[in-house]
Amino acid sequence: MIACAGCTETAEIQKRLPIGWKHPQESTYYCGSCWKERYYLRAVNMTAAEPLDATWEELRTALQTMWRATTQASNWMMTQFYARDVRRDAGMEKLPPMPKLYLYPEARALFPVLPAQTVAALEQACRAKYKAMRRDVLWTCMASLPTFRYPTPFPVHNQSWSPERDSTGQRPAVNLRIGDRRFLIRLKGGPQFRRQLHAFDQMVSGAAVAGELAVYERRTLGAPPALRVKLTAWLPRDRTTGDSKHATLVVRTGADCLLAAVNAKGETIWRYNADHLRRWSTRHRKQLQRWSEDAKYENRPTPSFDERRKAAVRKFRDRLDSATHEIAAQLAGYAQRRRYVGVSYDDSERSYMKNNANEQEETSFPWFELRRKLAEKLDERGIRLELASTQAEEKSPEPLAENLLDSNESS
Repeated sequence: MIACAGCTETAEIQKRLPIGWKHPQESTYYCGSCWKERYYLRAVNMTAAEPLDATWEELRTALQTMWRATTQASNWMMTQFYARDVRRDAGMEKLPPMPKLYLYPEARALFPVLPAQTVAALEQACRAKYKAMRRDVLWTCMASLPTFRYPTPFPVHNQSWSPERDSTGQRPAVNLRIGDRRFLIRLKGGPQFRRQLHAFDQMVSGAAVAGELAVYERRTLGAPPALRVKLTAWLPRDRTTGDSKHATLVVRTGADCLLAAVNAKGETIWRYNADHLRRWSTRHRKQLQRWSEDAKYENRPTPSFDERRKAAVRKFRDRLDSATHEIAAQLAGYAQRRRYVGVSYDDSERSYMKNNANEQEETSFPWFELRRKLAEKLDERGIRLELASTQAEEKSPEPLAENLLDSNESS
């Protein structure tokens, strides 16, 4: 029998910990509710600067071997889940539950180059992805079976890597096992990585509980592929919020600004205009329109400016992604500083980010991304989010720019 260190709940350990329980330290256990009150799960993405105990060629060779194996193993597992699942027969009115499958022994035999913990992580990830799309694939036939492309990220178990500082004691680095050897990789730092470095320092000090690490590539037009490292960890919550005269901060989108917070009397106490976002959007759409006008039949299938156009689309997506992070962080910081315990968010008014009266509102700004990031920032600070509007669609800036580009070319 084990007892939770935060409450009086007890549980019995049989072969493994009960679902939701965590064991961060020796003889210390937390139930699911107590653990989530103290920690929140986040992924921190950082760029690799250089390997410190090997050459780039050695590191790339080891990673390419892993990426080939993870891609093949992921596609094989997804195919096996589909092939061994039930089929919809005549007269079947309800989709039966997914049969219990255990692909680990077969995957270990087929892909011996992968570590055992990596195979287990891939099976869990593929199973979750297949379950999420199972109804659309088997029952309604609205989607095809997902496939993985090279390079599929290489996951590393939390026992096979550790965060640390390099020999100078200043720059961040990760020590991880790839194949049959270990590599010490220095990560990029600087003021632009302040949020990532803060989380990294918590992992080094032990305040955060490190989870899985994943190594992947990010390809950018006109530049060599960048090696990226995703660090997953349970970070400690900031519990500095307290009771206030106004327990809930009311935040609304407006016609003359992006966000505005009002008090109980309806007076504006916080405002974010975001005029630069309107300028970016107008300039980007105008440039795409001019490129589409130049992409005539004589310039097809690949216009001479295709690389610059794709680079502009990627840049615009990255700028909006960074901007939504900053806006959500500023609003969450204000709510924390004023000690609000909740935020009521209403994004039903979206005319401010529309370039013209005929523009569709769902393609003008990534409202869903702003809402999602605001929920994350508030959750980190222990502030609840109350949604007063459900209009935000699950859109992202990248499909926005690509879809606009395709529609302009087709017209």
